[in-house]
Amino acid sequence: MTPSKYLNVERIEFIVTHLCSGNCRHCSAAEARKSFSPAHVNEKAAVNAVACLAQYFNITSVMTFGGEPLLYPRITATIHAAAKKAGIPCRQLITNGMFSKDPKAITATARDLVRAGVNDVLLSVDAFHSETIPREPVACFAKAMHALAPECIRLSPAWVVNREHDDPYNRTTKAILAEYEAMGISSSYGNDIFLSGNAAKYLAEFYPAPGAVDLSAPCGSAPYTDPPDRVKTLSITPDGSIWACAFKIGNLLTDSLSDLIASYDPYASPLSAALLSGGVQKMLSYAAKDGIKPDLSSCRSACDVCRRICMAY
Repeated sequence: MTPSKYLNVERIEFIVTHLCSGNCRHCSAAEARKSFSPAHVNEKAAVNAVACLAQYFNITSVMTFGGEPLLYPRITATIHAAAKKAGIPCRQLITNGMFSKDPKAITATARDLVRAGVNDVLLSVDAFHSETIPREPVACFAKAMHALAPECIRLSPAWVVNREHDDPYNRTTKAILAEYEAMGISSSYGNDIFLSGNAAKYLAEFYPAPGAVDLSAPCGSAPYTDPPDRVKTLSITPDGSIWACAFKIGNLLTDSLSDLIASYDPYASPLSAALLSGGVQKMLSYAAKDGIKPDLSSCRSACDVCRRICMAY
């Protein structure tokens, strides 16, 4: 089997679950979580997906996140064990660290993750997570991971606008990071918050008012995005859906992954073909012909507009 020329997959992302132990005001998926099912990704299908994709591509990274993936610690560990078996070098986990209040259970989970081969834990600690998540269990997990594999855990804060922006949330975040750094746990840059979901509701005052969206921005120029004819990352959601950026291309539970890999053609789909031939503006025109006019009032980029159109189909 020869993979599609439009796929050059280097990274697999699993949203293990949309359920979360927090309710953060910067979360982009807080509202959407209420309508998602099933509760978690299918363990067997996820393991098979890792093995299959590793056969055909040079996969360098597997990431699990959520929601809170450690609400299902066995599934999360099993996915990473499959990645380790497949020789995938970077095995990342994003967690807020709150999945149990029992120190013994927390330590056991940390041990299971290390045994499974997780080698980069990004711990989400910042002003937002500390509002709804108790700090003690998170600190317990951080200490357990640091004791077992100190090189494998980093802090991953969320910043309003960016790290340099001066606001109450960023100041609180920097104070929290200092507490963990005193334990010997280093911090990555983390990520800058995009205004979507809860963030658009609660944090808009810190951002410039939305102006006219530049629809000429090239596809793939925004962070964490791929053009549909140059796919490097596949994301898998709890219902088995397989996503190439904003485009759903199949489902692990109903489709043959090998067949999808071979047959993937973004030019065969009118919506992605419109994007590739004429950008987001042509996507809008195509959607209008179908009678679809999504609300774009809160969109701040061409990428936002693209995702809003895809969601409408």
